[in-house]
Amino acid sequence: MTSTSFRAKQQTTDVQSRFVSPELLSLRPKAIWQALRAERFAFICICIYLFFEYTKPEQSYPGFDILPFLRLSVLGALVGYFVDKQSKIGSSALNWLIVLFLLQCVVSAYYAYDSSYAFSHLNIVETWVVVFFLVSGIVNSERRLFLFVIVYLLCNFKMSQFGFFSWARRGFGFASWGITGAGWFRNSGELGLQMSLFFAYTICFVFFLRRYWTGWVKWLMYFMPVSAFACVIASSSRGAIVGEVGVLLYLSLFSKSRVKTWMASAAVLLVAYLVAPPQLLARFYSAGEDVTSLSRIAYWTDALDMLRRHPYFGVGYYNWIPYYRDHYFDPQLYWRVEAAHNTYLQMGAELGYAGLGIFLVMVVVSFVTNARSARLAKREGFEFLRGFALAMNAAGAGLVLGSVFLTAFFLPNYWIHFALTVCLKTVVRTKVESVEASGVGRAASESTRSRFGGVRRSPTTVESALKAPRKKPAG
Repeated sequence: MTSTSFRAKQQTTDVQSRFVSPELLSLRPKAIWQALRAERFAFICICIYLFFEYTKPEQSYPGFDILPFLRLSVLGALVGYFVDKQSKIGSSALNWLIVLFLLQCVVSAYYAYDSSYAFSHLNIVETWVVVFFLVSGIVNSERRLFLFVIVYLLCNFKMSQFGFFSWARRGFGFASWGITGAGWFRNSGELGLQMSLFFAYTICFVFFLRRYWTGWVKWLMYFMPVSAFACVIASSSRGAIVGEVGVLLYLSLFSKSRVKTWMASAAVLLVAYLVAPPQLLARFYSAGEDVTSLSRIAYWTDALDMLRRHPYFGVGYYNWIPYYRDHYFDPQLYWRVEAAHNTYLQMGAELGYAGLGIFLVMVVVSFVTNARSARLAKREGFEFLRGFALAMNAAGAGLVLGSVFLTAFFLPNYWIHFALTVCLKTVVRTKVESVEASGVGRAASESTRSRFGGVRRSPTTVESALKAPRKKPAG
């Protein structure tokens, strides 16, 4: 074996080790554990960060409060990123938009109504920007993306199963407080919105990957979307339910079998209507007239007034509460100042048209990027990537619609979603280029060894694959 062929074989083996094997797709715990043990320090740290960020175990188990595990995991991932040769931030317009959004937040904080209050909370968006680049830079292979998504699903499942059984213990009845989670998802509305995203991921995985599952793994994965769906209903949040409808609507419009998907979505909505407590249905019937709706309309009207008065930089980053308290607060309406319960109006009020415009462009770019990734992944051996791409945009649709009734841009939802968009784009393009290069290499090798010649295959680039669909062989 020549040195050139040896290096080529070694490079092929290294590339193949970054892909997802059938053993991993089967979700066997031993295969997942072995894959995690084989990963680098940076990836382990970012997975630990995800676990602590979403589950907040220190709030339930005091033993986890001994050390600041969340900060240590971020610092570990940051140090590991510069040591890990595989870690590299993928190219995406979202990278520049995230930086531009951060700059807008800083400028808005400088000109804020209460500048000291704004800068005291600037670490929130700064942390999300750091997390965005760490996730998109470290999770840059198919195997890493799969393992990271598995950790993400398990964190969400911890919340969904708790919500499901909590709702079951009260006889699947109504409670004004809904169900609660931990940390960012302590409020029932935020938890319900996150569960609508979790539903999108798990239902797509069931559709694309169920043939790999057997035994208890199959039933566990089937239970995940059921528990997520139940949590959305149990949350008693109209915004979360609207987000769930957005997920079903996207899947119905963009799935391959539209008739079957429309029928399945209609069945899901019918089940939701039948199991929903009467008090929850009454909230929809009285929408726009009940006290909660009137308070939301008042907040939205005042947010538009803030945007009109401060169109360039808004009232200031994170200044919704102090500005509203001093200019609009009416104790007869409610005893405290709440969020605007509309992500876009509150963002516009705080950051002006510039900040809101940047954020909306980020949302659009995310949808377009995921759609392009889904199109590239329409080939054999890309089941996980294709299913995840569809799930990303379905979850994005739920997030966008749910955000009309909830304030979510300081929560993990958007920032992890943007980071995973970049990860998916990087992984899909890398795998397509690897598959095409290996196919061209084999064809060239066979052509060279043949004395009678042969038809040369020209490499199919990612760009050409996006511009035109792959042709089927004749016959």
